[in-house]
Amino acid sequence: MAETFPLLRHDPRSRTRRRQRLTSPDTRLDLRTSTVDTGVVLVSAVGEVDLANRHALAEALAAATAESEPRLLVCDLSRVSFLACSGVSVLLDASTEVHGRGALLRVVATEPTVLRVLDVTGQREALNVRPNLAEALAGFVGPPERPDTAPTLAHLRTALDAAVEQSSALAELCGRLVEQVAAVDADRLVDDRGEHWKPGDALTDMAEDLRVLQNHLVTAALLAAPTVEDLGHLRDAEPSR
Repeated sequence: MAETFPLLRHDPRSRTRRRQRLTSPDTRLDLRTSTVDTGVVLVSAVGEVDLANRHALAEALAAATAESEPRLLVCDLSRVSFLACSGVSVLLDASTEVHGRGALLRVVATEPTVLRVLDVTGQREALNVRPNLAEALAGFVGPPERPDTAPTLAHLRTALDAAVEQSSALAELCGRLVEQVAAVDADRLVDDRGEHWKPGDALTDMAEDLRVLQNHLVTAALLAAPTVEDLGHLRDAEPSR
């Protein structure tokens, strides 16, 4: 006797559920756009890039340079765990677009699966892939500018004055803490580290450590005081004529 199979009933709700999955936002891909410098825009992606959400990446890259004169567009894929060939096509289209406007596209990629796709498709060099964001921004965003002038003597004295005051204040605080520790009744305490640990011994060690710290702070203030006085006597030399 031939084996019979149960009839599959059509559920009209299944089509609705499929449609909802296709039209609802893809939570597997998160995209953020930020301006790093004048003409330098960063699009960061987190998650997976495939055929279903490639349009979201394409729109983000297009919008990143739509209202400005771009110099560099960086697509950071360092937190992307999967990149389909359709995603590579999006990057190539974006590269062609920014090149046509005299700009450059660079891609940051670190995940082995993503790098493998770029290698298999032969597009790693074409997309200017970099191992980190710093290298992707190199040549377009420089290091923070350093002040051209050295700190003045007045600034040095003010800073050292403040350090002396803070050291003195901390020394006084340590002294008050020693008094508060000494006032604690060790007989009303227990130590949860075990019976070999005595609350009285712990309080004694604590007070001694605070006294040592207080002495160091007082010594630091005393040592710094002459330096503050010496700085007060220094003046910029008159330019020679």
